[in-house]
Amino acid sequence: MILIYLCCFLLFAYYLYRKNYTYWERKRIPNEKPFFFFGSFYNVALGKQHIFHKIREIYNKFSTPYVGIYIFNQPNLVIRSPELIKKVLVKDFDKFVNHKLAANESVDPIAFHTLASAKNDTWRNIRAKMSPIFTSGKIKLMFPLMKECGSDLVNYIKKHNGEVMEARDVTKKYAVDIISSCAFGINSYCLKDDNSEILQVATKLFDFKSIIRNISIFSFFFMPKLVDIFRLTFMDKKASDYLMNIFNATMKERRENKIVRNDLIDMLHNLKENTTGKAKYIFDDIKVAAQALTFFSAGNDTTSLTITFALYELALNTDIQDRLRKDIRKQYEAHGDFTYEAIQEMKYLDMVLSETLRKYPLTSFLNRESVSNYTFEDSGLTIDKDTSILIPVAGLHYDEKYFPNPEKFDPERFSDENKTKIVPYTYLPFGDGPRICIGQRFATVVSKVALAYVLKDFAVEKTGATNVPLQLDPKVMFIVDKNGVHLKMVTV
Repeated sequence: MILIYLCCFLLFAYYLYRKNYTYWERKRIPNEKPFFFFGSFYNVALGKQHIFHKIREIYNKFSTPYVGIYIFNQPNLVIRSPELIKKVLVKDFDKFVNHKLAANESVDPIAFHTLASAKNDTWRNIRAKMSPIFTSGKIKLMFPLMKECGSDLVNYIKKHNGEVMEARDVTKKYAVDIISSCAFGINSYCLKDDNSEILQVATKLFDFKSIIRNISIFSFFFMPKLVDIFRLTFMDKKASDYLMNIFNATMKERRENKIVRNDLIDMLHNLKENTTGKAKYIFDDIKVAAQALTFFSAGNDTTSLTITFALYELALNTDIQDRLRKDIRKQYEAHGDFTYEAIQEMKYLDMVLSETLRKYPLTSFLNRESVSNYTFEDSGLTIDKDTSILIPVAGLHYDEKYFPNPEKFDPERFSDENKTKIVPYTYLPFGDGPRICIGQRFATVVSKVALAYVLKDFAVEKTGATNVPLQLDPKVMFIVDKNGVHLKMVTV
């Protein structure tokens, strides 16, 4: 009897395997042959290959406008053509409005009400209310807070002048300081206190060294059923609860003492107070806190990594570093200070940052989900409702057709003359269309402030401990060097 049950189970498993893993063949779509259970992500799942390299591998393996892959037992359509990407992200956005990301309000109410996870009308309502908070005018109001953190960064480096430092340790402290100030209205003093409690919480929120945290994040993207079964949260629960308590306490203090600081808390408070009972989406305490937590969590890691990789490339390319320093000093002297306008007029700094985001995009891919059956008219391809769409940012950014000699760090790609030649929808560090990253302006300014303050007075040098090339940690979804980025900063 046991043998019969075993045979039935194996037959059923084989049936599911054949049903799922012949999906693209039945549609006559070019596809990468799956490996049992893991699909196309066998080496990624086992921690042998970084997802960044896997996305590039799939992209380079095919020349067709689209290709079918399997992530575990789920079919995903990888779109390689810029024209088709435009349809998904912009032209027919209403058919692909949602990210393919787990969203369960009862399991993780914070993640459910973030712009990344929110779906359909929930996303539309949040986006409409949050967009005015991230205008250039509102960011300019936060600029004095950013300058304070820039000065603290310079003072920290002065204390460690000429020492070998792990760059991300330094930039993480800066990013947590600046976002704590702008998002929570508090001074975290990470650059002044190596034992800062806020820094420890921020590290725990998305702990790259935590197996559980990495599995949770991976599940939100690729195994949503595990999120429901094991009640996984996108951010560490204890860390997010700690930050929520700080946020609520700060809101209460501001309200009672009528404190105005022109930071995110002030803006969220105004948003909550001005929401009437007739509104389609009521910003209660949880929903308002969700926006602040997302801003804090998404901002500090992505910003610190971007600044770190910019410093890394400048250490390897001293001619570019020297030219950038000259441009920074020129604008500083012209304005007499690091003003908001001075930062905006540093054109070469913008070029360097843009090239950094090309080589080290904030995400290796974008994903969407079809809300109904859909036909790409030019190709005749018809996809079913709920089909997962994957846009291979890592592949596009390293395609020689769009970016010649892609391994070379070349800011000239983004000069006024050359950036107009970039094929639309091949450069997507912040995504594009209505779901483009809402914090793009803020992240850009914060990164520029750090680089301007550092490079005005310090030369960045590689050391014997600097990995060339970088060795990405395959166990982490973000682009992170597994041994750290060790650099030296010396007064010039």
